[in-house]
Amino acid sequence: MSLYAEDDLGGYLAQEDTSSVGTTPGDPLHALTTALALPSESPAQQDGLFEAAKKFEGNPGKLPELVPQLLGLISDGGDSMLRFWTLDMIALAVGRSGLKLDIKLHVAQQCLEALVKLLNSPSISTIKAVIPIFSTIYPLMFRLLATSRPQPEIVDLFNVSKRKILTLALDPTSHPGNVGIKAAAWKFLQKVVLAGTRAAGADPRLQHRATNPKDVNLSMIQPDCALNPAEIEEEGSALLTQLVTHLYSLSDPALLHPLINTLPVLCKSRPMIADALISSMTLWTPSALGAAGRQPMEIRAVEKTMRIVMSHLLRHPPFANFSARLNEALVRQKQRMESAFVVEASTRKERRKAKAPGKHAMEAESSEQAQKRARLEVQTGSGIGKGPEVDISDIPVDKVIDAVMEGLDIVPIELLNVAFDNARRAITEGSINAIPVLASALGLSKMEPKEEDFDEVLNPLDMDLDDDDLLLEGLDEQPEEEDQQLTFTSFTLPQPEPLELDDKLYVLSTALQRIWTTGADLSTLPDPKEDVETDALKMAVKPKEMWMLLLARLATRVHGDVDKERRKAVADYVVEDFVNRSKFASIWLNEEWYTSKLSPSPSSAYTDNLLSILNAYLPKIDSKDKTLSAFISDLPEIPPQLVELLEGLCQDVDRNLVGFLALRDIVEARPPARKAALDALLGLCTHPERRIRVLAIITTVRKWGPESPMMPTLVKYALGVLWRLRPQDDEDVRMEEGLVIPDQIESKFLEEVTPESVQQHVELAFALTKRKQELLDTIFQLYPLLPPEIQNSLEAQLMPLIQSLGPTEKLLEILKSFPEGAEKLVMRIIGVLSEGGSNPALTSVIKTLLAEKEVEGKFVASVVGDLDKAEIEHQLPRIVALLANPDDKDLVRTAFASMLGKMTPADLMVALHQDETQLKYTIEAIGICFSMTTVFRSDVLANSMSRIADSANLPVVFLRTIIQVVTTYKSLIPFVANHILPKLISTTKKIWETPPIWDGFIRLAKLIAPASFGALLQLPKEQLKEVVKKQPALKGGLKTFLMNKPGSKAALAEIFGEEEVVTQS
Repeated sequence: MSLYAEDDLGGYLAQEDTSSVGTTPGDPLHALTTALALPSESPAQQDGLFEAAKKFEGNPGKLPELVPQLLGLISDGGDSMLRFWTLDMIALAVGRSGLKLDIKLHVAQQCLEALVKLLNSPSISTIKAVIPIFSTIYPLMFRLLATSRPQPEIVDLFNVSKRKILTLALDPTSHPGNVGIKAAAWKFLQKVVLAGTRAAGADPRLQHRATNPKDVNLSMIQPDCALNPAEIEEEGSALLTQLVTHLYSLSDPALLHPLINTLPVLCKSRPMIADALISSMTLWTPSALGAAGRQPMEIRAVEKTMRIVMSHLLRHPPFANFSARLNEALVRQKQRMESAFVVEASTRKERRKAKAPGKHAMEAESSEQAQKRARLEVQTGSGIGKGPEVDISDIPVDKVIDAVMEGLDIVPIELLNVAFDNARRAITEGSINAIPVLASALGLSKMEPKEEDFDEVLNPLDMDLDDDDLLLEGLDEQPEEEDQQLTFTSFTLPQPEPLELDDKLYVLSTALQRIWTTGADLSTLPDPKEDVETDALKMAVKPKEMWMLLLARLATRVHGDVDKERRKAVADYVVEDFVNRSKFASIWLNEEWYTSKLSPSPSSAYTDNLLSILNAYLPKIDSKDKTLSAFISDLPEIPPQLVELLEGLCQDVDRNLVGFLALRDIVEARPPARKAALDALLGLCTHPERRIRVLAIITTVRKWGPESPMMPTLVKYALGVLWRLRPQDDEDVRMEEGLVIPDQIESKFLEEVTPESVQQHVELAFALTKRKQELLDTIFQLYPLLPPEIQNSLEAQLMPLIQSLGPTEKLLEILKSFPEGAEKLVMRIIGVLSEGGSNPALTSVIKTLLAEKEVEGKFVASVVGDLDKAEIEHQLPRIVALLANPDDKDLVRTAFASMLGKMTPADLMVALHQDETQLKYTIEAIGICFSMTTVFRSDVLANSMSRIADSANLPVVFLRTIIQVVTTYKSLIPFVANHILPKLISTTKKIWETPPIWDGFIRLAKLIAPASFGALLQLPKEQLKEVVKKQPALKGGLKTFLMNKPGSKAALAEIFGEEEVVTQS
């Protein structure tokens, strides 16, 4: 659970607990991983995948990143549970889920290639599962292609899939020729027709007004997109013609049903083509079905489908103009269906008459009918009027009719007559074998009981006012008496006899028990309707809950506090089923509180009974209980002991969410108890157990925004806890500097400040800072006052907050003017902000800091990647200076790697040679570059040496670098000898005038000799003599090199003297 996320804890209680053993609630990826770990293709894996699918339906946001990973597992091979599960998830992601349109489109593009591959699978089940997905993604892809020009591969896959599915629908010879595949393909054809035609309104300029923006149609195509509007419109018109043609020519009912069901959508979505489609429906007849020899029942099913479609369109107001044609077609169809039924009945009769006489009826049956009859043993009844019973609920009706008729044919007429007589007799006599439903068929009317057999029972609720006389009919036969005058006298009800105490208790107990046992049954009654608003007073207790009020008052207002046992019994009754009896408990405790207020002497009955209920219920409360908060909200008073109980519940990590929400509700809705509940919540925000602490912070901070009345208290408490990190011995010094220090807060959960307890002190303040960024000032003011080890811990806890905030205006303002001593914190913050990529505002802050403050080299190294080339060259000496500490060598290497994003490796090598103030560290920095062999290759070094050699002032370390180059890359020796050395000995450079460079040159000449001889001869004679003098080993080689050149004796004599020349000759 993230401390800086924006989730609402209230939603956790609203979710149903659907987790199974071994799964994490609300984690669909974990559920899928668990399912995949089960044995493949097993029932257990099937159940696991089903549970994972339910979790993904509740959390579809995980699907876009999951589906592409599974495509590689299902593209090859045969059918499997995982393949069909993945296809279901693709359908969920692009269709039924609430994902945004661009996410659905992204998923569709990722899956398109794999779906096309599966479309060509030999598996019929796979193809049947893939085509509906194409029906869903076709509008998405059409929208993409109509408004942009995506990659050619996407366009090709789109066209290939469309041609393949349309072929399956329209070509009777297509493979596979499965009826289910063709039926699914017709649904796809409907999507293509809708996209290839224009929506309502003939003027294309008004399409954006006249249509639904989600309706993909021809008018959506933009110029310079991947679709040709003329071709798409021609394709839609051709498919519409094919649809009408197949409506008349198809002879397979399984294909006609989906085809006919596409017509209403086309008519309502495209009114421009409704006339042609409705005309096709009204003129349609099942002639093709009859010509193909389809069974009458199949033809009737298709007729009913067509009838339902036409009736649906007839009820649609926009098609009122077609009502006459549709009504005429429905009349004709009804006549046609009735005629077909008559023909079918007569055909059956003729078929029975055409059977050969003298033969058994079963002999004329076809082999297929004989096989069916063999499965259903026909037993001749006894003729008593009731035969054997057979369950025919799973057999088609037409088969049952045929079987009954065939069975009656083999029964002798005499036996039938006897059975009819027995059945009539059984109905007349009321026998147990009677079948009343046959009475009308056997010519009998329903037998009514005789009038004298029973007395009429009158329902008083059904009588009119004048029917009261019927109740007095039995009194009319009595002789009339003389009228007597009635008078009233005063009457006083006598006082009841006083009962003994035991009798009183018995009467009360039995009354309570009777109400208790019978009143609960009233809870199942429906609530009275309150549709009509009246001025009558509305009762707080519903009529069906009146028993609760009566029972509560009997338990509280009789004998008062003396009757503790009865109160205990009521409390036990509540605890047994608190969830269902919390309403009664609330009513009872309200009565207890009211009674205690009426009592002249103080009473603790309300508090005692409340605590007794909660002490028994809270230890076994469910982690997602929603009853407790509602119960507490109905209480008349919140005693301090209740807050203490809830605080204890909050420390139970398994059920603490219920306690936190209850405390939060008390803070928000019960001002008298707000302080106690808020103090408990704030104390829990510093709990040593992080799971408890984070949940307490989320409960308070995330619910209460900056404008909440609780926010000042929250801020004061958080800052008080935060400033506990400051040592106490420097208080006087800081007070002299004018620093305002908040009052420190003491909590029962806070102990001595250690690096390990820093997180316990800072998390509440940091969570508040996410919503109230002004607190960043306090954090930066406190940081310099902390010991180093506390600073390190605070930095580690602060970085997640910085990542969550990002480079906000307030944070950048503080970074520009941070207090003294916070350089380390600022450096780390800028490093974290830089991880997310370059930001202009952050780069501006970094440049301001480098220009105005003397920052450490580590800071520069952490932000160097955000600087431009000129600024990097300016700050490079600070980074090189870090090599004074051997532990920072890796930091310098990382900084060099960051620089290469803004400058070339040759630029970096040249820039390093410009710094001559710290030669030792410059040489080490150049060595780091040489260690980065993949970057500083031989060609890069050659380029950088050439550029340095061309500079006006040669760096002192340059010759050392060249020596290192030729030592590392022998292949560069000719380049150095022929291009670098001649530049160094030019008259403009005069390197012999700079002793360190001249000494390096001589060492280099010896190192690469004899390749350097040509360049040495370009030196002035005095300098050449000096080279030979300092490096005598070069003397022999130079002589040999000169002697091979014509006319070299004079040069030899001048350089080496006459004697040596003569000796050599």
